[in-house]
Amino acid sequence: MSGTPGSTSGGRGVFLTVMAVLFVVLAVSNMTKLLQHLRDPSHLGLVIFGYRLQTPLANAVFGPLFGLILLAYAWGIWRMKRWVLPLAILYALYVPWNLVLFWFAHGGDPHRSLRFIVQYLLVAITGSVGTGLYLAYHRERLT
Repeated sequence: MSGTPGSTSGGRGVFLTVMAVLFVVLAVSNMTKLLQHLRDPSHLGLVIFGYRLQTPLANAVFGPLFGLILLAYAWGIWRMKRWVLPLAILYALYVPWNLVLFWFAHGGDPHRSLRFIVQYLLVAITGSVGTGLYLAYHRERLT
Protein backbone atom coordinates (compact mmCIF):
# COMPACT_ATOMS: atom_id res chain seq x y z
CA MET A 1 0.00 0.00 0.00
CA SER A 2 1.24 3.45 -0.81
CA GLY A 3 -0.24 4.86 2.36
CA THR A 4 -3.14 6.80 0.87
CA PRO A 5 -6.75 5.73 1.38
CA GLY A 6 -8.23 3.74 -1.49
CA SER A 7 -4.90 3.08 -3.13
CA THR A 8 -2.99 -0.05 -4.00
CA SER A 9 0.58 -0.64 -5.05
CA GLY A 10 1.76 1.29 -8.08
CA GLY A 11 -0.72 4.13 -7.61
CA ARG A 12 -3.40 2.12 -9.39
CA GLY A 13 -6.07 2.66 -6.76
CA VAL A 14 -9.02 0.49 -5.87
CA PHE A 15 -11.15 1.42 -8.89
CA LEU A 16 -8.49 0.54 -11.47
CA THR A 17 -7.54 -2.62 -9.58
CA VAL A 18 -11.16 -3.79 -9.64
CA MET A 19 -11.54 -2.83 -13.29
CA ALA A 20 -8.35 -4.67 -14.30
CA VAL A 21 -9.65 -7.84 -12.61
CA LEU A 22 -13.07 -7.42 -14.24
CA PHE A 23 -11.46 -6.97 -17.65
CA VAL A 24 -9.64 -10.27 -17.14
CA VAL A 25 -13.00 -11.92 -16.33
CA LEU A 26 -14.51 -10.33 -19.45
CA ALA A 27 -11.53 -11.53 -21.50
CA VAL A 28 -12.13 -15.11 -20.33
CA SER A 29 -15.81 -14.72 -21.23
CA ASN A 30 -14.89 -13.51 -24.72
CA MET A 31 -12.42 -16.35 -25.16
CA THR A 32 -15.20 -18.84 -24.46
CA LYS A 33 -17.72 -17.28 -26.86
CA LEU A 34 -17.52 -20.36 -29.08
CA LEU A 35 -18.72 -22.57 -26.20
CA GLN A 36 -21.44 -20.07 -25.33
CA HIS A 37 -22.56 -19.92 -28.96
CA LEU A 38 -22.67 -23.71 -29.24
CA ARG A 39 -24.87 -23.87 -26.13
CA ASP A 40 -27.44 -21.40 -27.47
CA PRO A 41 -26.71 -20.02 -30.98
CA SER A 42 -29.79 -17.80 -31.07
CA HIS A 43 -28.93 -15.83 -27.91
CA LEU A 44 -25.24 -16.31 -27.12
CA GLY A 45 -22.06 -15.37 -28.91
CA LEU A 46 -19.87 -12.36 -29.50
CA VAL A 47 -21.53 -9.12 -30.61
CA ILE A 48 -19.37 -6.89 -32.83
CA PHE A 49 -20.64 -3.54 -34.12
CA GLY A 50 -24.17 -4.47 -33.10
CA TYR A 51 -24.35 -7.88 -34.74
CA ARG A 52 -24.09 -11.23 -33.00
CA LEU A 53 -21.65 -13.53 -34.76
CA GLN A 54 -23.70 -16.36 -36.25
CA THR A 55 -21.17 -19.10 -36.93
CA PRO A 56 -18.99 -21.20 -34.65
CA LEU A 57 -15.94 -20.27 -36.74
CA ALA A 58 -16.55 -16.53 -36.33
CA ASN A 59 -16.91 -16.94 -32.56
CA ALA A 60 -13.83 -19.20 -32.46
CA VAL A 61 -11.74 -16.54 -34.22
CA PHE A 62 -13.06 -13.24 -32.91
CA GLY A 63 -13.84 -14.32 -29.33
CA PRO A 64 -10.21 -15.09 -28.47
CA LEU A 65 -9.03 -12.05 -30.46
CA PHE A 66 -11.24 -9.70 -28.44
CA GLY A 67 -10.25 -11.62 -25.31
CA LEU A 68 -6.57 -10.95 -26.01
CA ILE A 69 -7.29 -7.26 -26.53
CA LEU A 70 -9.06 -7.15 -23.16
CA LEU A 71 -6.16 -9.01 -21.51
CA ALA A 72 -3.77 -6.41 -22.92
CA TYR A 73 -6.07 -3.68 -21.59
CA ALA A 74 -6.16 -5.29 -18.13
CA TRP A 75 -2.37 -5.72 -18.16
CA GLY A 76 -1.86 -2.10 -19.15
CA ILE A 77 -4.13 -0.94 -16.33
CA TRP A 78 -2.47 -3.28 -13.83
CA ARG A 79 1.01 -2.06 -14.77
CA MET A 80 -0.20 1.56 -15.20
CA LYS A 81 1.33 1.85 -18.67
CA ARG A 82 0.93 4.95 -20.80
CA TRP A 83 0.09 2.89 -23.92
CA VAL A 84 -3.17 1.79 -22.29
CA LEU A 85 -4.74 5.25 -22.64
CA PRO A 86 -5.51 5.07 -26.41
CA LEU A 87 -6.90 1.57 -25.90
CA ALA A 88 -9.06 2.85 -23.04
CA ILE A 89 -10.41 5.68 -25.19
CA LEU A 90 -11.19 3.35 -28.10
CA TYR A 91 -12.91 0.88 -25.77
CA ALA A 92 -14.87 3.70 -24.11
CA LEU A 93 -16.20 4.69 -27.54
CA TYR A 94 -16.73 1.13 -28.80
CA VAL A 95 -18.88 -0.25 -25.96
CA PRO A 96 -21.72 2.32 -26.05
CA TRP A 97 -21.62 2.29 -29.86
CA ASN A 98 -21.86 -1.50 -29.91
CA LEU A 99 -24.79 -1.45 -27.47
CA VAL A 100 -26.71 1.18 -29.45
CA LEU A 101 -26.08 -0.62 -32.74
CA PHE A 102 -27.23 -3.93 -31.23
CA TRP A 103 -30.48 -2.48 -29.90
CA PHE A 104 -31.07 -0.58 -33.13
CA ALA A 105 -30.43 -3.65 -35.30
CA HIS A 106 -32.39 -6.08 -33.14
CA GLY A 107 -35.04 -3.89 -31.55
CA GLY A 108 -33.81 -4.62 -28.05
CA ASP A 109 -33.93 -7.98 -26.36
CA PRO A 110 -37.45 -9.30 -25.70
CA HIS A 111 -35.98 -11.86 -23.29
CA ARG A 112 -34.68 -9.16 -20.94
CA SER A 113 -36.60 -6.83 -18.64
CA LEU A 114 -36.14 -3.07 -18.73
CA ARG A 115 -34.59 -3.29 -15.26
CA PHE A 116 -31.95 -5.75 -16.52
CA ILE A 117 -31.18 -3.57 -19.53
CA VAL A 118 -30.72 -0.44 -17.37
CA GLN A 119 -28.47 -2.32 -14.93
CA TYR A 120 -26.48 -3.77 -17.84
CA LEU A 121 -26.05 -0.29 -19.32
CA LEU A 122 -24.84 1.13 -16.01
CA VAL A 123 -22.22 -1.59 -15.62
CA ALA A 124 -21.13 -1.40 -19.27
CA ILE A 125 -20.85 2.39 -19.29
CA THR A 126 -19.06 2.48 -15.93
CA GLY A 127 -16.64 -0.21 -17.06
CA SER A 128 -15.84 1.30 -20.43
CA VAL A 129 -16.39 5.04 -20.30
CA GLY A 130 -15.67 5.32 -16.58
CA THR A 131 -12.34 3.55 -16.87
CA GLY A 132 -11.36 5.58 -19.93
CA LEU A 133 -12.23 8.86 -18.21
CA TYR A 134 -10.45 7.83 -15.02
CA LEU A 135 -7.28 6.91 -16.92
CA ALA A 136 -7.41 10.12 -18.96
CA TYR A 137 -7.89 12.23 -15.84
CA HIS A 138 -5.02 10.44 -14.04
CA ARG A 139 -2.70 10.03 -17.03
CA GLU A 140 0.20 11.55 -15.07
CA ARG A 141 0.29 8.30 -13.05
CA LEU A 142 0.92 6.23 -16.19
CA THR A 143 4.50 5.30 -16.99
